Amino acid sequence: MDDSYEIGHRLIVVVPDKTAEAMREVQMAQVAPEETFVQKIANSVFSFYGEPFAITLGKQAVDLIKTIMEALDKGADLTTLSYSESKKMNLIFPPGHPRENVVYAQHPANPLMYYTASSFHRQAFEHKFAEVITLLSSLGANEIKVEHVSGWDQEFSAGLGVTTPTGDSASVGVGKKGAENSAIIFDAKLTGHDAPSIPENLTWYRHEALWQAVATARVNNGLKNFNLSLTYSDDYGLNAGFKATIKGTGLDLGGKFEEHQSTVWKITGTFGPANLQ
Repeated sequence: MDDSYEIGHRLIVVVPDKTAEAMREVQMAQVAPEETFVQKIANSVFSFYGEPFAITLGKQAVDLIKTIMEALDKGADLTTLSYSESKKMNLIFPPGHPRENVVYAQHPANPLMYYTASSFHRQAFEHKFAEVITLLSSLGANEIKVEHVSGWDQEFSAGLGVTTPTGDSASVGVGKKGAENSAIIFDAKLTGHDAPSIPENLTWYRHEALWQAVATARVNNGLKNFNLSLTYSDDYGLNAGFKATIKGTGLDLGGKFEEHQSTVWKITGTFGPANLQ
């Protein structure tokens, strides 16, 4: 697993500021290991503040604290952040998020980006796929062909919101079976160019040695074709065991949990201005 994945908090729940403060009081309380969850609550937050605390904080907030504590007791490796903290840290969430009670998972290569736990694998893979397409286009690709080797296939690729990042593509096919090979799941033809560049702010690039080798060969030595693999093999701990741990706690994964599939897609193509004849 890449070291950058451990920066920050891997799994988080974002809650109102007062709830986060109360949650920390619960976690800091000195309780005996043999005490039950109910005893922990009774001997921590309510003993600190008494009954008026529950009234002041509100039943919804107290219930949320109990829910998170139950998940922690079941072994969930969660960190509670307040809305203010998430903003101060400049964390990036999907549109309309963060929301209370939802578990978010940290992007594998960007510690500031979070996806809902339910869609983590799809969005992480889609982001990686989009980045390699962006890279190859910037390097001057005039054709990019993606073939399924293992894992997610045409049905999965049809749901990806990925297009070529240039406006001069002659044609783009995503998730369609090709006439020559039924394994073809993406086929893009572009005008191409001989002014290769490496886009700034790439996320996955520094962790992909083969991508770097292709880019260097193209920029420095005029590489004319490429053959590389897009791989997604690590489940980053978001698997059936994680799902089982969260299930029944009252926490929300953000939708239907999409299972991980170890996936390899083969990417081939050519660089340079397209032959328009």
